[in-house]
Amino acid sequence: MGKKRVMAVAALLSLSGPNFAMAADAPLMSSNKDEAKAFAEMFGKGPQEEDVYRTDRLLLTATGSLKPVHLAPSVASVITADDIRGMGATTLDEVLEAVPGLHVEPSGNAYFSSIWSIRGVHTSTNPQVLLLINGVPLTVNYLGSRNICFQMPVAMISRVEVVRGPGSALHGADAFSGTVNVITKDNFEINGTQAGARYGSFDTSDIWAQHGGQYGGFDVAFGVERRKTGGDMDRIIERDSLHAIGQAALSNTPGHMDTWNEQLDSHLNVRKENWTLHLYGTLQESSLGPGGVQAITYGNDLDTKSLLADLTYHNDKLVENWTLESRIYYSYIYGDNFIQFFPSSYLNMLGNPLYTSQDGGLEASGVYKGFRNHQLRMGAGAKSYNFGRDQYKNFGPAAGANQFGPMVHVTNPAHIYIDEASRTLFYGLVQDEWQLAKAWTLTVGARYDEYSDFGSTVNPRAALVWETRYDLTTKLMYGQAFRAPSFGEQYVKNNPQIIGNPNLLPEEIETIELAFDYQPTKDLRLILSLFNYEATELVELVGPMPQIYTNYGKQEGNGFELEMDWRMLRDFRLRSNFAYQRSENKMLDNAVVPDAPQMQFYLNPSWAFMPDWSLDGHFYWIGDRPRAKGDPRGDIADYEVVNLLVRRKNIAGHLEAAVGIMNLFDEVGRIPSPYAVVPGGAGASIPDDYPMAGRAVWGEISYRF
Repeated sequence: MGKKRVMAVAALLSLSGPNFAMAADAPLMSSNKDEAKAFAEMFGKGPQEEDVYRTDRLLLTATGSLKPVHLAPSVASVITADDIRGMGATTLDEVLEAVPGLHVEPSGNAYFSSIWSIRGVHTSTNPQVLLLINGVPLTVNYLGSRNICFQMPVAMISRVEVVRGPGSALHGADAFSGTVNVITKDNFEINGTQAGARYGSFDTSDIWAQHGGQYGGFDVAFGVERRKTGGDMDRIIERDSLHAIGQAALSNTPGHMDTWNEQLDSHLNVRKENWTLHLYGTLQESSLGPGGVQAITYGNDLDTKSLLADLTYHNDKLVENWTLESRIYYSYIYGDNFIQFFPSSYLNMLGNPLYTSQDGGLEASGVYKGFRNHQLRMGAGAKSYNFGRDQYKNFGPAAGANQFGPMVHVTNPAHIYIDEASRTLFYGLVQDEWQLAKAWTLTVGARYDEYSDFGSTVNPRAALVWETRYDLTTKLMYGQAFRAPSFGEQYVKNNPQIIGNPNLLPEEIETIELAFDYQPTKDLRLILSLFNYEATELVELVGPMPQIYTNYGKQEGNGFELEMDWRMLRDFRLRSNFAYQRSENKMLDNAVVPDAPQMQFYLNPSWAFMPDWSLDGHFYWIGDRPRAKGDPRGDIADYEVVNLLVRRKNIAGHLEAAVGIMNLFDEVGRIPSPYAVVPGGAGASIPDDYPMAGRAVWGEISYRF
């Protein structure tokens, strides 16, 4: 589909996504009766008829309290388990691609790990988006983001809450451009035992089982899922870095890109009275995509083990007018990575870096509702970050005379790939929700963070929500966020690909948003969100290999997101969204920020065409991805992907089956490869970019006991 045609479709159908909405904190209140009354008389007419249309989903991530999304003081999307089933998604990445203003694609600089680019804000390791599992961060402190090649299967997901925009006032310094909070299923959602299996193209299989029930006063939910894929062997790379250095005869190209991966996820949720325990464990193995130095190699292996545990106490009856909550949590991530940098016919250069990332913390918060027209939230906490490492390799000073032979254990700290590191964090936050008048709510808050190595930062937020009419809500929002450089960005060394920089400055961002949520009938909802931001000191890899982490400039961006959810007929629903953003680096002569799409369009028609039968279509268009300044290659070509899903429920009462086709028309889209990474000079090691996965067909069956 041509660009003009897509724009026309976007303008006519435009405006939404899988019932995506808006998010934020809890309610506020006011003490001056006369001022509140006068304000209400002037502006607070409020709902002009009974609000019969608003049946919004509730959002937790934006404020820490559940609130209807159209009243929440943030721009957000809520994707439920039913939405995920309708997409046919098997990983969290596939779920997020339907969110307006959020683009998911692999990073050529980070072993093909997924980038979650929100409104054009991203770098190659993408630490700007905070991932929460049931409200607790899952972050490897080597990267400052998700662990390498992280993929999360979806069978145990109850809903995903995505807040677009800074969230540091509530979630701390890592909620920079956005926050993704994955809420897992409880025992009532599962209500018995369920099991399912899926098999499809590229030798992809997915098996899961879940159980939920009550035992001796305990609510228990358990789920396990194993997913694996051999990857699309037709993703052919024609030229790689060996061509760039004159060794084409020894290259594995033309050859396929290695994209196999395998995950085993397990969840345990236990609740009794005021106490809740969450355990999330993962085992994951994956390949390296385009290879360590953009040279196509095979046999690489990234092996990751992780555990996330949290114990929460919640009580709203212990003290009058107070809701009290406390939490203790711990995360453990272990990585064992085998890397063959070049084909052995050229150079038998091998590395085996290992790392252990351990974070732990405790926090306490309280919401006080004793003031008239105010709801006050206060909280405090502490967190410890610890990073350990080990390494085997066969090159450099550590290998001595055994260059490119068997790997040796690196014991000299001067020769290892990174030093051990740790930091501590103490923080406090306050947030007030003030009901200025019947139809006006002002949410203001700030969080103070004190780092042992970067000093202190204060990140405020403010949001004014006006119920303009019974069918229209208007929001004006402001927020700041901060991100401390990760240990890898600071301290990595002795690496043929990247070098750390201990002099890095923290990243900062300031955002203003204006949003309109309009629902003229119960069957139609339209949302318009406008934004402007300024981000400074973003950290990115710069220069030829080995590239150096650098604060590369000031990025300014603006744009909008349009969303629509329209139930056209009783059995036919149309959801879509269109997003536009333009971001420039003001320190590089206003150069447009590369790789991030300036335009995205998503369309999801859903038809329940017979009892218990449904047909879902999903159309994605990604357009206008400019190259980096100085990259002579043309702009990355636009691409369109169409997915189809047919599902049959209630077969003999307990059975369900589905068939799906991904990339129906076998679109040959491209994923941008990095520039300026050829050893000894500027250029692109893989000049023709990376091909997307081709057409895939799968079948699924599940059973409820």
